[in-house]
Amino acid sequence: MNKKAESFKKYLDDKKITCFTVDEIAGDNLNSVVFRSNIEINGQQLPTIVILDSSIYGMVRVLVAPRVLNDANEAGLLKELNRLNKGFKSFKYYFDDNGSLVLDCCVLLPGSEADGDLIYTMFDVIIRHLNGEYKKLMQLIWQ
Repeated sequence: MNKKAESFKKYLDDKKITCFTVDEIAGDNLNSVVFRSNIEINGQQLPTIVILDSSIYGMVRVLVAPRVLNDANEAGLLKELNRLNKGFKSFKYYFDDNGSLVLDCCVLLPGSEADGDLIYTMFDVIIRHLNGEYKKLMQLIWQ
């Protein structure tokens, strides 16, 4: 396990946070470790991961909605995501290759340790944001 992942695991243990499972990515040249959990937004459990590796970056990733992009909703969703992306410096929305809506938050983690408090602060920012925007996004998806 890389040093950032070890320090984040220690942070979780020290704070008695038990909602994560931990997966080391075998054969990964950046020694990536994935911490998997869920966040609850408007009664929905959204899969969430923290990716820590040997680079300067850490990533908090939320799967907002799986496989939802289609011809009928694409224009409205792209317009709304562009508006959101322009308004938030700390995270960005995008559609993956399967048409799933993803929110990524990149966290700079210089040195060999992960700042657990910073990562958890970003969780709080993401959760507050999604609690305000999730319903509108779902309306655009299912129109």
